Amino acid sequence: MKRQAVVAQGTVEGLAAEDQGITVFRGVPFAQPPVGGLRWRAPQPALPWDGVLQAFDFGPTAMQPTPGASDDFYDREWGTDPAVPMSEDCLYLNIWTPALRGYGADSMVASEKLPVMVWIYGGAYQCGGTFEKEFDGTHLAANGVVVVSVAYRLNAFGFMTHPLLHEEAVERGDGEPYANFGFLDQRAGIQWVKENIAKFGGDPENITVFGQSAGAASVLAQICSPMNHGLFQKAIMQSGAGLGHFNARQDTLEHAQANGIRLFEALGVSTLEQARAIPARTVLEAAESLPVPPDSGREDDWSMIVNWAPCVDGLFLPDQEERIVGGCKANNVDMLVGNTTNEFIASTEDGKPVHVGQLGNLTLIRKWTASGGTTPYYYHFDVAMPGDDAGAFHSSDLWFSFGSLAKCWRPFVGWHYDLARRMGLYWTNFAANGDPNGTDRDGTPLPVWDPCIGEEYPAMHLCQEPGMRTDWLTEMDRKAFGL
Repeated sequence: MKRQAVVAQGTVEGLAAEDQGITVFRGVPFAQPPVGGLRWRAPQPALPWDGVLQAFDFGPTAMQPTPGASDDFYDREWGTDPAVPMSEDCLYLNIWTPALRGYGADSMVASEKLPVMVWIYGGAYQCGGTFEKEFDGTHLAANGVVVVSVAYRLNAFGFMTHPLLHEEAVERGDGEPYANFGFLDQRAGIQWVKENIAKFGGDPENITVFGQSAGAASVLAQICSPMNHGLFQKAIMQSGAGLGHFNARQDTLEHAQANGIRLFEALGVSTLEQARAIPARTVLEAAESLPVPPDSGREDDWSMIVNWAPCVDGLFLPDQEERIVGGCKANNVDMLVGNTTNEFIASTEDGKPVHVGQLGNLTLIRKWTASGGTTPYYYHFDVAMPGDDAGAFHSSDLWFSFGSLAKCWRPFVGWHYDLARRMGLYWTNFAANGDPNGTDRDGTPLPVWDPCIGEEYPAMHLCQEPGMRTDWLTEMDRKAFGL
């Protein structure tokens, strides 16, 4: 069944999901293709189209290393078809809405002002896409929310900058940022949602931005940007390391520009015009092969995550996030944050394990609440994934929060599906009113989730029998955090 909506750029047509009450629109452009003269520019508004845009397929994924090619474990878990189209022309979003009824041009919004959830995928800012099978928004939408997933530029296309880009921006004189293009893409997607989501039954004044890993770190960056006042109201950050680990400090503009200079040298170009004329595949290959800076001390790390990372650009991100949060300068949104048991583990000098990612999240909570921010909700995902001995590894919670377990190879059983249902309800309840508590589908109360108040840092323990716990931190974690 086909249903239509009319947005600012024209008419768009989507397809009913297997659940006929959910309509899915895939591959809706929210900005102009960032190609040619728009490479390494802030995203520009999408242009109008004629006729009806058939939004049946995902748009091309952003330029990136072949998904899963360097990691057999993650390839088995989420591996995608290498034939998935890849292009610089990647700024598309997808919508799952339970609000539309009717057929074709006679479609109408039957439910208005539903909560909206905008998803930002992870992948270390280097890879990933909205097309990944675990990101199916159908189950969340069935809880009475409109779900949107937004694509953004990655690696050197999304997080390269260069002194020439600064000079170009000064010459234009329009105040347009000249770095952190991936973040700007995310922001443009959220802005498109705010302007158009009412046509899909969503409430533009009740938007939750949620993400995982680098997607969660992106959510924090959006919270910290002065460009986003009033753009969204709530945030969910899954395994984003808070103000610690990989997100403890953002790159300086000078360092990011130095990496841009090295890339231009590797490409053999000296002007923006020349650099923008280089084929995208050639740029990607040069970005992949560029070594880490000789003074970085990170020779053992993947060069891509060292060279192409967010920076303090003075516009979108005016300062280190830790200072923005601690200085009461972040956008004060409702917040839900958490982590999995077996992720981001480092060792102390005497070989004891410390969960540095969750300590980063606790640092975020401590600074957030100390600076007058809303009281967050915290969770600890603790499910040993069936089928191997990987435990509750980084990203394992995605199958549960999206309710997409049936798409995974793992032998999940009944209680796994029960937990996924409950997690989906917690997430959508939070999106609706800033509080995850509510009732299960049979009308019984969900296990009570208390806010994270006090030095015990109470967390919802998401496991076979969910419930609140204050003893989830290990002795070494408590010591490292000064508790």
